[in-house]
Amino acid sequence: MRHRKPWAAALALLLALALAGCGGSGKDLAGGSANQFTDSASYTEESAASAVETAEDAPGMERELAAMGRKVIVTAHVSAETEDYDGAMAWVKTALSQAGGRMENTEQYAHNQSRRSCQLTLRIPAGQLEGFLTELEGRCNVVERSVREEDVTLDYVDTESHKKALLVEQERLLELLAQADKLEDLLGIEDRLTQVRYQLQNYESALRVYDGQIDYSTVHMSLQEVRELTEPTPESWGSRALEGMKENARSIGRFFQELALFVVTHLPALALLGLLAGIILLCTRKPRRAARERRRQNREALEALRRQAQEPECPKNPEDS
Repeated sequence: MRHRKPWAAALALLLALALAGCGGSGKDLAGGSANQFTDSASYTEESAASAVETAEDAPGMERELAAMGRKVIVTAHVSAETEDYDGAMAWVKTALSQAGGRMENTEQYAHNQSRRSCQLTLRIPAGQLEGFLTELEGRCNVVERSVREEDVTLDYVDTESHKKALLVEQERLLELLAQADKLEDLLGIEDRLTQVRYQLQNYESALRVYDGQIDYSTVHMSLQEVRELTEPTPESWGSRALEGMKENARSIGRFFQELALFVVTHLPALALLGLLAGIILLCTRKPRRAARERRRQNREALEALRRQAQEPECPKNPEDS
């Protein structure tokens, strides 16, 4: 028994060392696998950051702005009037077709045959806008005109830089996807690849919207049919007084025109009312004559009483008594 104890102790020590070695190797294997998956999962931030740096540093922001030029969105608001509504609308359609533009929205209102109006939204190539507005001023009476320019160069370049960064990231993700051999790595890369493609679609859509607004200027046009065009406001006192007298005369003329139009359009009703009034007068002729005769007799009686009250009484003669 005394000689077996040293061998038992040595055997126990060897078993302990073997278990310790197996545990360490297992930890190393697990740690390696975890680190590999962590590296593939953490690829997102590193690749995105490096892609952004690549996209921004390659051409340089200033050189890219200089090469691209200004990106300007032009919007015009025009209020016009015309005496020939149909001719003006036909001209607008022809001018749009010749300029390569299109009519995006149309709202027409017909107050009456001589007072029609519309609200138009036109899209015209940016290079043709000034010529279109100049021709419009020669064709119609432009009462109000305003043009607003919005510079979106920085936003456009920023959106395009994000798109380039995502394209670089997408290429690296596809390379990693071809090299991955574990299910966990495949799932992580495919998930990030889906996100990148979704963001790419959003940025590409935003760039298409920018291109459409930059290449085609927007014109919000109001066209109204009038009988007389609005004249510019005079500056001197005499011209203002003369213009006021003319406008007053025109107002009086329009009043009598509307009055005559009212009489003509309501002539049947007026004739019927006149006929009813004549019938009523004929039916009440005798009662009205009797009433007038009674009023005359009452007036005569009152006048007689008034004269009697005003006559002095005659004094009595003493001899008669």
